[in-house]
Amino acid sequence: MQPFLEKAIELEALKFGDFTLKSGLKSSYFFDISEFFKNDALKMLSDLYVEKIIEEDLVFDVIFGPAYKGIPLASAVGISYYEKTGQSIDLVFDRKEIKDHGEGGNIIGNLNSKNVLIIDDVLTAGTAIKNSLEVLKTQKASLVGVIVALDREEKNESNVSYRENLEKDGIQVYSIAKISDLKK
Repeated sequence: MQPFLEKAIELEALKFGDFTLKSGLKSSYFFDISEFFKNDALKMLSDLYVEKIIEEDLVFDVIFGPAYKGIPLASAVGISYYEKTGQSIDLVFDRKEIKDHGEGGNIIGNLNSKNVLIIDDVLTAGTAIKNSLEVLKTQKASLVGVIVALDREEKNESNVSYRENLEKDGIQVYSIAKISDLKK
């Protein structure tokens, strides 16, 4: 089995049962990336993200971590990326609510006209990715790609995977693992 999925099962980040997902879909399993937010597991996970970045030869200026789980993921990936490549990359995050004091706004960091790599936890219906794209669009940033830990390989009512729909719209999505890897 794929090492990431082995670790996910060991940490009980991948749970089996009856679940209703944020997208409203019913599922026989649930993936909770926060179970990886322990020192050794987070290091392993961030290294896997960086291996995927290097494998896909992605070139970017900024790592964007969507609130909330994308924030610690992007931070850990940024550190691991620097350790492995020596390249310093900016980190940018969003807030779910607009801050009306201090620096204000809903973005921490600078996306303006940058080439952006989104780091997130899971691809289900692509809603979080589309929300992140709206943030990028307001900042005139360009999307290089999206890397998720797990692609649930969900399909829409037309039996087309959400990943295929995103890619048809020019959004390249990479994953460390796919749910079908469980069967291997």
